[in-house]
Amino acid sequence: MLKNLRDTKAAIDAMLSILPTSGTLAGIAVGLVSIMDLHADRAVTSYGDDLLVVSALGFLMVCYLIFFAVRHIEQPYASRLVLVIDYLFLASLTLVVLSGFVAVYEFI
Repeated sequence: MLKNLRDTKAAIDAMLSILPTSGTLAGIAVGLVSIMDLHADRAVTSYGDDLLVVSALGFLMVCYLIFFAVRHIEQPYASRLVLVIDYLFLASLTLVVLSGFVAVYEFI
């Protein structure tokens, strides 16, 4: 993030802006798993499915961690927890993009 996340107000604002996005992306990833499951070729689809499932779990973990971090923002470990949330969100988003490349490779 581009904000100073050591400031509690900025950290809460940043986390609350990530929360609905993360929930939405988790739902989209689960929906895409079911759509990719309809395709007949299972060789490449299983890799895409696996990436999407892991990314959906990552987005759900981000949601849970945000609720935990907002409630415990005054604790000394809160700044590290905000960084974990940031990196987990970025990793999950990267997995969604990678699964998109796998899906494009499959359909070509």
